[in-house]
Amino acid sequence: MKLPFKAAALLSAAVLAFAALPPFSAAAAQLSVPEISGEYVLSSESEAIQQLRQSLKDHSESVEIVLPDNGEEPKEKSYQLLYGAFDETGKGTEGDYLRFSIQGFKCSISKENNERHFLYSFRYYTTQEEEAELTEKLDELMSSQNFDGISGNYNKIRSIYQYITSSVEYSENEEDPYAFTAYSALLRGTAVCQGVTQLLYRMYNDCGIPCRIIAGETVSVSGSNRGNHVWLIVKLDEQYYYLDPTWDMKFGGKSFYYFLKGSNDLDSAAPRLQHIATNADQKTFPDYASEEFAAAYPIAKEAYKAPEYSQGDINGDKLINAVDASLILAEYARSSTGCFSSFSTSQSGYADVDSNGIIDAVDASIVLSYYTQISNGSDISLSDFIKNLDRGVYYV
Repeated sequence: MKLPFKAAALLSAAVLAFAALPPFSAAAAQLSVPEISGEYVLSSESEAIQQLRQSLKDHSESVEIVLPDNGEEPKEKSYQLLYGAFDETGKGTEGDYLRFSIQGFKCSISKENNERHFLYSFRYYTTQEEEAELTEKLDELMSSQNFDGISGNYNKIRSIYQYITSSVEYSENEEDPYAFTAYSALLRGTAVCQGVTQLLYRMYNDCGIPCRIIAGETVSVSGSNRGNHVWLIVKLDEQYYYLDPTWDMKFGGKSFYYFLKGSNDLDSAAPRLQHIATNADQKTFPDYASEEFAAAYPIAKEAYKAPEYSQGDINGDKLINAVDASLILAEYARSSTGCFSSFSTSQSGYADVDSNGIIDAVDASIVLSYYTQISNGSDISLSDFIKNLDRGVYYV
């Protein structure tokens, strides 16, 4: 049974549609889930936050949190509890995913005896069943593509980014609330920025890669054009870098202009249009432009410098050895099982060491044989080594 609002005891109420960035005016999704509600009498704020988080994950339509009245301003406390429920936990189904999954909420606050009652009601973009369907499909994708098995975080970040930017199209229907969801991005192959970033947030977290969704605006230098927008930051080598998959989707995964960019060059590809991180709502969203946020998530000033590869050197460490042979074999295994490539275009070209247009066990064998040769004191180049193999010269 849905908990009633206690109007007679109502002291204050807050109503705020906050998760739609954009649009704030999107129509509510049609919910098919039964009404789920509960009352939780808790002794501490941490317990209240945990319960709120779980209620949001369960798509509860309403939940009442009861806490001892400690004299704090109740309206502020209602926001603090909800803000805490959005704390980053390293789980793709929590943190920013929850923050952007809610289309709006209402909180009614009352006092009975020495207790404060916070009655939250939520509107979601998706139903509980749809979230379960999304999780099932996402688990299947992560398993079938084995993104977590890709060697190195840079390669994981790039491969997942390339997969999404080549698989999802931008939705032109901003009246459709599902366009703002990871559900639509994965199951329909179409979404706006909010849904695309939600999906990447889940996939990166599933691979143990910390990231955040950033809310803000894109603003023309002249100031004549501006619009709500969301993008990402992702952690790599102890720093964070910007990603804007929505703006890279137009290139179908073939070119990246907003991938692992720094604070000085995020908009270098199109400097007339700037990403501006904002504090859309101090109560439920972080102040993305604050010193506190910058300290917690240090952004690199310049774009991440991708490894420089060469023939046989597949990890860009300036060496050709068994590690490179292993990477080639792993890529061969991925392609043989229908997985999305873990190599960039550059890596693929240099991994095909015999230049026959195929990356396979033969390439790995050549690299391993070459490594054995130079380990025995030879100073022959890989290209000459391959030429000798073509002439029928074999090495022991």
